[in-house]
Parts: sequence; C-alpha cells; structure tokens
Amino acid sequence: MTRVHDPLRVYLIMEAGLAFAFALAFTLQGVYFVQTVGLSPLDLLLIGAALEGSAFVLEVPTGVLADAYSRRLSLVVGCALLGVGMLLVGSFPVFGVLLAAQVVSAAGYTCLSGAQEAWLADELGEERLGSALLLGGQYGRVAGVVGVLGAAGLARWGGPAAAILAGGGAALLVGAYLALRMPERGFRPAPRAQRHTWAALRAPLVAGVQAVRGSALLTALIVAAALYGASTEAIDRLHEFLLIRETGLPGGLSAADWFVALGVVGALLGWALIEPLRRRLDLADARQVARTLRAVLAGSVAALLAFALAPGFGWAVGALLVHGVLRGLYSPLYSAWLNHGLAPGSRATVNSFAAQADALGQVSFGPLFGLAGNVWGVRAALVLAALVRVPTLGVIARAGQADDPAAGPGRAA
Repeated sequence: MTRVHDPLRVYLIMEAGLAFAFALAFTLQGVYFVQTVGLSPLDLLLIGAALEGSAFVLEVPTGVLADAYSRRLSLVVGCALLGVGMLLVGSFPVFGVLLAAQVVSAAGYTCLSGAQEAWLADELGEERLGSALLLGGQYGRVAGVVGVLGAAGLARWGGPAAAILAGGGAALLVGAYLALRMPERGFRPAPRAQRHTWAALRAPLVAGVQAVRGSALLTALIVAAALYGASTEAIDRLHEFLLIRETGLPGGLSAADWFVALGVVGALLGWALIEPLRRRLDLADARQVARTLRAVLAGSVAALLAFALAPGFGWAVGALLVHGVLRGLYSPLYSAWLNHGLAPGSRATVNSFAAQADALGQVSFGPLFGLAGNVWGVRAALVLAALVRVPTLGVIARAGQADDPAAGPGRAA
C-alpha cells in the first residue's frame, strides 16, 4: 500500500533530490558544451533560446493542467521529463540533438514551475510558504555540494557526459519517490465528469487572467519576471565561456576541477550567508520583502557588471559567487510574494504566467546577447545583460507601492 509523508518533508526531499540531480548534470555542462561539443557563444544562446522558447509555449498549458487535474501528477511528470532531457544531452553531443533535448527539458521545467509552489501552498498554507521555500533552498544547497563532488568523481571516470547521465538518472528517481510518497490533500480538482471538457481547462486560465488583470501588484511582478529573465540567460550561458576563454583558468587544475571547486564554494557560501537571513526575514511582511528584493537586485546588477569587466580570474570568481548568493535569495522571496493571497483554483496558472514572462524575457534577449557576444565579445554581452536588469528595480518598487497590506496580491487592485 502506498504511504504518503508529511508535505514539508516531501518538499525538502524533492528540493534536495532535484538539487543533487541538477548539480550532477549542470556543474560541468558548460565545459561539455564548450570543450566537447565546441559550441560558440551564439550556439550557447541558441541552446538557451530553444529551452526558454519551448518553456514559453508550454508554461500556461501545464499550469492550467496542474490547476484542473493534479499538482502531484504534474510534478511527477516534470521530474521524468527532466531526467529524459538530461539523458539525451549526455548521450548525444550533437547540436541538433541538444536542441531537441531542450524541448523535452522545457516540458519538465514547466510541469514543475507553478505546480511546486501551488502544491506547497495548498498543503502548508500561505503563511508557511515563504519560510518553507527558503528552507528548501538551504537543503538544496547542501545536496548540491554532494552533487558537485559526485560530478567531479564521475567526470574523472567518464568525462562530463557521465555526470550529466547520472543527473538524469537521479531526476528519474526523484519522480519515482514523488509518485509513491507525495500527499495531495489540500488540492480540489475539477469534478471527474468535467475534467475532459474545455470548460474545466478554461476555468483556471480565466481565473488566472482575471487575477493578474485585476491586481496592479501581480502585473508589476510579472513584468519584473520578464525583465529579470532577460538578463539571467546571458550569465547562465556565458559565464563558463568568459572564465575559460577570456580570463583563463589558473594552472594546476583541469577546467572540470575548477568548476567543481566553484560549485562547492558557491553552495557553501550561499548556505552560510542565507541561513541567518532566513531566520530573520518575515516573509509575511510584503514591505520587507519588497525592500529586500530591491537590495538583492541592486547587488546583483553590481556583481554582474563586476564579473563582465573582471580583469582577471580572481575578480571574476568573486563577482560570480556574490551573484550566485543574491540569485539564491531572489527566487524564494519573489515566489513568496507572488503566491500570497492567490486563489487556490488559479494559483498554478498565475505562477505559470510569471514563469512564462521569465521565459519570454530569456528567449527574446538570449539570442541577441549571443549575437553581441560573437560580434563585440562575451564581456559586452554580459554588460548589456546587467543593464537590462536595471529597470527591474523600478518595477519592484512599483510593486511594493501597489501592494495593499490589507489584501493579498490576488485581490488588491
């Protein structure tokens, strides 16, 4: 007989398991793309565009399905698709197959995004959501260190591809665990007789659109997601290229070993700095969240500029680590603010709108940054990415002004 576990425990295991899988698969993926496959800056951004373009198309449909059918099913399928995508990347170092793998992975990401936060809010309640997201991030950082070390060991044995394949297997195991242990007691799906009708699928979509259109705060937060997403694609795809080809890696260690070391240091630094903040932040206070988000964004702009203009390896690594810590703070703060006060029937759909806006920003600007990298150099592309993030500061400030402390963002006009 299948047993279910405490929702928070399941969430923490899911976060740790996925962080472990992602660390295995992605710690050396940049090295794999640059050194094994031989991708150019434009190729790297086209890979990103394939991922984010597919995510943009699939975000809302998968969010609607999570609202109409099952958050749990969406999460299980998402883990399975991510595992398959990683297996394709590690098995076939061919540009065309890598592009196809991004479509599979995008379907997996979109099944997770929105559904994960919506499920957690349903099971724990909105008042516990923010602290749970930050705690999950801390579990993920510890598991990520183990995954990074695992990637290092596997790379010595079979190269970066072996670590990517192991990450795919780990993601599949997380999906199997969720299928056996994940509870879903707080979700109320559409009546069984209506689940296969257009009305059942249309209802959460309409409710989500109405929630966003009727809330100045939600509108501002979704615009912020698009602007922030536009800038993240460049740093995600080009930071390995800058360190390998521009600043150069110091001798004594291989490229794989350097990126393993950076992954371990980054995860430990993030855990050490975010843990005291997690204990002090009141995520139910929207004004405090707004102030913290603005500070995090301002710091991330400065860190990204410092990385792009770094004269040497040490400077670049320091800026990259600071940027990583700030990025680790941004996502749970943003998610907690976005989900506060949302109607359960459209929660996954509204989260998917935000993820779709992020994907739109990435797919719209990613190829442009790749082209800029090919024409003017990777440093210029990263400077442009930092400048694109600047308007997000104003949007977050407006979101804070739009928030009505007496009403959640799903209701405030």
